[in-house]
Amino acid sequence: MKKDKDKIFVERVDVHTLTDFKPSYVKCIQTGNITEFVCLAKSPAPFPVVKIDKDHYVVLETGELLEYEHSENKSQNLQTVRRTLANLRRIINTNCIDEEKMRWVTLTYAENMTDTKRLYNDFEKFWKRFCYWCKKNSIDKPEYIAVIEPQGRGAWHMHLILIFAEKAPYIANNEVLQPLWGYGFTKIKAVHGCDNIGAYFSAYLADMPLEDFQKSNIAHNSSLYEVKECTVSEDGIEGKSKAFVKGARLHFYPSGMNIYRCSRGIVHPTEKTLNYSEYQKKKASAGTLTFSHACNIVSRSSVVYTSDCFNSDDIKNTILHEYYNTKHPASQLE
Repeated sequence: MKKDKDKIFVERVDVHTLTDFKPSYVKCIQTGNITEFVCLAKSPAPFPVVKIDKDHYVVLETGELLEYEHSENKSQNLQTVRRTLANLRRIINTNCIDEEKMRWVTLTYAENMTDTKRLYNDFEKFWKRFCYWCKKNSIDKPEYIAVIEPQGRGAWHMHLILIFAEKAPYIANNEVLQPLWGYGFTKIKAVHGCDNIGAYFSAYLADMPLEDFQKSNIAHNSSLYEVKECTVSEDGIEGKSKAFVKGARLHFYPSGMNIYRCSRGIVHPTEKTLNYSEYQKKKASAGTLTFSHACNIVSRSSVVYTSDCFNSDDIKNTILHEYYNTKHPASQLE
């Protein structure tokens, strides 16, 4: 096992410097019209532990059964949160291909509701009522991806992506959806002009509007967060500029919480390991390269804060992520 003095860092790398990069390990993840490649310069070593359950794991080298140290909230384990949001992004992109078959629903509470168990119980009741309404109106029951979202004041609400087998029917918000929910306000809208809805949705869940952040109980740590300006389309207002604080919402997810749930018919993305020639061939038919980023995994025995302190002996591996989109007409590579 790693000694306490060893430190692991991630150093961002300019992808244009990787002219001679030839990965020895490539994982290809297919999510609808998006193909994601995870390329490693060196093949990953076998993982030294095996998870037994949510509380215990076994160290393969010694056979010891040990307990996980659970963090108090998900912001203390950002890698776990990022992995969860990456999985969510891939599931959304795998299933949300035809915009005409989709509807985006928001379910909120009139009160300041802070109980996540109640939120899921209320959703289950709502879903039964909604399915009954569909049956009564001769509408096939859709699949869903349900995601919970925390607010800065501690309240919770839910976002729901409905995916119909055919063109999505008209569902009146005030006359149908809000009475079926029954706990507060609702919103339902179509999805337009987004060929990577998974990336948009996962960023929406991680980032917090600046005005909400300033009212939250983590605003005193504002120097730890990055503010970004985005152009959003909201309530019929096209091209509205809005400031968000990157990753701020992750602080409000308790450890061990299921951020999202899916109905049984939701399709999960496929993963496959490729050799270098298979990787080159797959890239040729994967569409337009829309995003690419790379990083070095660096190990040092002393704390290092700036990348210019690293040297080649410290680099343990180099990772390149590439995203290709068959629906994208032109590159947005940055």
